Amino acid sequence: RNLTQGKISSQILFFAIPVIIGNLLQELYNVVDTLIVGQTLGEIKLAAVGSTSSLNFFALGFFIGLSAGCSVITSQHFGANDMERVKKSVAAHIIIGVVSAVVLTVSFVLLVNPLLTMLGTTSDTFEYASRYLTIIYLGIPATMLYNLTASLLRSVGDSKTPLYLLLFSSVMNVGLDLLFIIVFRWDVSGAAIATVISQLVSAVLCCVYIYFKVKMLLPNRNSFKNLTSTVRDELKVGFPMGLQNSVISIGMMVLQYFVNQFGSYAVAAYTIGNRVQLLIQNPMNSMSTVIATFAGQNEGAERYDRIKKGVNFCLLICIVYSIVIGAVSMIFAQPITGIFTSGSSQQTIDYSVQFIFWNCPFEWSLAMLFIYRGTIQGLKNGIVPMIGSLIEVVMRIMTPVIFSSVIGYASICVAGPAAWTGSMLLMIAVYYVKIRKLSKTKTVVAN
Repeated sequence: RNLTQGKISSQILFFAIPVIIGNLLQELYNVVDTLIVGQTLGEIKLAAVGSTSSLNFFALGFFIGLSAGCSVITSQHFGANDMERVKKSVAAHIIIGVVSAVVLTVSFVLLVNPLLTMLGTTSDTFEYASRYLTIIYLGIPATMLYNLTASLLRSVGDSKTPLYLLLFSSVMNVGLDLLFIIVFRWDVSGAAIATVISQLVSAVLCCVYIYFKVKMLLPNRNSFKNLTSTVRDELKVGFPMGLQNSVISIGMMVLQYFVNQFGSYAVAAYTIGNRVQLLIQNPMNSMSTVIATFAGQNEGAERYDRIKKGVNFCLLICIVYSIVIGAVSMIFAQPITGIFTSGSSQQTIDYSVQFIFWNCPFEWSLAMLFIYRGTIQGLKNGIVPMIGSLIEVVMRIMTPVIFSSVIGYASICVAGPAAWTGSMLLMIAVYYVKIRKLSKTKTVVAN
C-alpha cells in the first residue's frame, strides 16, 4: 500500500486496522498466559509470571524497537520508489537481526537469576519466575525474526499478512497453553513454551510469504555488498528506538522492585492491572507504528502536508478512543479483575481496581505521546524519543520514591501517568519544530 497518495483518513484506517488487530493478538499471548496461569495455577504462580514482565520487555522491547526503526529506512526507500535500496535495506536488516539476536540471547539467559535477585523477587515466586523467563529468553530469536519480517511487510504497506499469520499462531498459542499446562502439567514452563512456539510459527510463515509473494523484499547477492552505510543508517534510527524500549523497561523494573515490597498479592494485582492497561493501550501503540510508516513514506516522497494531516487524524481517533475505553474500564474494573483469577483474595482485587482507576483517566496523554513519538521516529529521529524514554524512567522511579511512604501502593499506580505526561510534552515541542523546518525546506527548494 502506497501511503503517499489517496484520501488520508481511509489510507490510514485501512492500513491501521490489521496492525491494531495483529498487535492485540500479540498482546493476547501474554494475557492468555496470565489468565490461564491465574485460573489454573493460582495467585503465587500468577505473581511469578507477572514479575517477569519488565524483564521480558527489557529484552524483547529492544528487538521490537530495533525492527521498527530499521523498517523506517525501508519505508522511505519504498516511498521514493527506489527498489534497489529497499533490497539493500532488507539485507542490512538481516545482518543486524542475526548479530543482535545471538549476542543478546546468550547474555540474557545468563543474567536471568541475577536480574530477578536485583528486583527483589519474593522467595515464593523466584523459582517459577526464573523458569518462565529463561524459556522466554531462549525464544528471543523467534521473536526477533517475527518482528523483523512483520516490520518489513508493514514498511511497504502490507499490514494484512502479519495479521492473518498472527491470528493463526494466536489460536495455536491458546491451544498449546491449555495442552502444556492442563494436560501435560508443565506448570509455568508450559506457558512460556507455548508462547515461544507460537512466535516461531508466525516468523516462519512470514518468511515463507515474503519468499513467494513479496519479491521486492528479497535481497540478492549484490544487496549484501557495500552495506556499511546502509547498516549505519538503519542503526542510527533503529538502535535508539530499541534502546528507548529497553530504557523504559528499566523504569518498569525499578517499579517492579517497589511492587515486590508490598508482597505477592500486590504483585498479582499489579500483574492483572498492567495486563488490562497494556491490552487497552495496544490500539494506540499500534497507531504509533502506523503513523511512523505513514510519515516515513511521505517524507521519502516529500509530502509534508500529508504528514501534518495524518498526525491530526490519528490524534483525533486515539484521543476519542482513550476517553471512551478509559471510562468503560473504570466502570467494569472489578468484573475485569475477576476474569484473571479464581478465588482471589480481596486485597488482590482491591489493588487491581485501584491500579485501573488511577491509570484510565490519563490514557489521553498516552495517546498523544504515541502519535507524536511515532511521527518523530518516522522522520528518522531516534534520539529525541530516547530522551523522552529517559524522562519516563525518571518519573517512574521518582514517583514511588517520593510518595510510597505517604500513599503506599497508590504511588505505583500513578507512576505510569506521570511518566507519559513528562515524555508527551517533549514530543509535542519537537514535532512542531521538526515539521515546521521540513515545510520551510520544501518551500525554499520550490522557490
